[in-house]
Amino acid sequence: MNVRLFTPGPVPVHPSVLAAAAQQPLSHRQRQFEELMAQLQTRLRWLFHTASPVVVLTCSATGAHEAVARMLHLPGSEAVVCIHGRFGARWAAMLERFGVGVHRVESAWGENIALDQVEAVLADAPQARSLWVVHAETSTGVLAPLEEIAQRARRLQPSIVICADVVSSLGVEPMLMDRWGVDVAIASSQKGVGGLPGLALVALSERAQQAMIEPAPTLYFDLRAAVDAAKRQSTPFTPAVPLVVALAAALELVEQEGLPSRWERFAGDAAYLRARLQAAGYQLFGESSAHAVTVVQVPPSVPAIVEVLEERYGFVVARGQEHYRSRVFRIGHCGWYQRQDLVALADALTAVYSR
Repeated sequence: MNVRLFTPGPVPVHPSVLAAAAQQPLSHRQRQFEELMAQLQTRLRWLFHTASPVVVLTCSATGAHEAVARMLHLPGSEAVVCIHGRFGARWAAMLERFGVGVHRVESAWGENIALDQVEAVLADAPQARSLWVVHAETSTGVLAPLEEIAQRARRLQPSIVICADVVSSLGVEPMLMDRWGVDVAIASSQKGVGGLPGLALVALSERAQQAMIEPAPTLYFDLRAAVDAAKRQSTPFTPAVPLVVALAAALELVEQEGLPSRWERFAGDAAYLRARLQAAGYQLFGESSAHAVTVVQVPPSVPAIVEVLEERYGFVVARGQEHYRSRVFRIGHCGWYQRQDLVALADALTAVYSR
């Protein structure tokens, strides 16, 4: 049986990306690698819609979040974190581990962030150095109003550093960093960007760079050193060179398709799959506003739907997370798929429900 991956991440990648990763590795000190990094920087800034540097870290996006938190906060400082799912809660817990006082803006899973609540919490936290928002929350399938949150935060606290988790939205739907006033945008290589897992991408505005602690409290995650190296078309430490080469190949494909066309394609795929699911009798979970993932309630008649899809049809989807682990399942659809792949998945889901 041909197993097909429909998880929120990692995602299937284009054959040319796999071929790029399989090439003879470069040395990260070769001129050829420097040229690759220069091209990568140009494409990453285009992808993030920013004039600011974008650093490439050899770690997961969680490592990048930790890097940002360590570089912005000393123990005793304060942050505001918007929580509408697992990942917002994770970043709040991470900051608290570093001794940061966290002010929470909380919404129920499946519901979006309330803008008036953001304003109220910011008003009660005038000393907060940073504001954290997960743009597309893959635990719930909700897309936060990042632009509006950033605008309101900037009006209330002009110097606050606005940090956005765009792991599941970058390359999938509009995320205009500079226009929206985002200071730090954190993503990874293995979702909407279309690369292999193992790299984190961090775009840093001038405000964010100025706010970073000096001297850096961390060596490997010193983002100031990473920015300086990026300006020299390099990295401060040995990167995962094959993954960087694969990322370059993935970004070339993104550029060839064009962002508006790509956003439209992902929106169309999400709409198609959700319409098929609802026609078959499934109930979607929450707002279902993010285009990278569809979160579906587990039908009472098929409690083992995740196992059934894989064992009978070869489709791998993800369970829910935390207290929703057995109540929902999650279908990722931001990788390298063709429409016939989604049709086959929808057909399988229809067959499962009708049994």
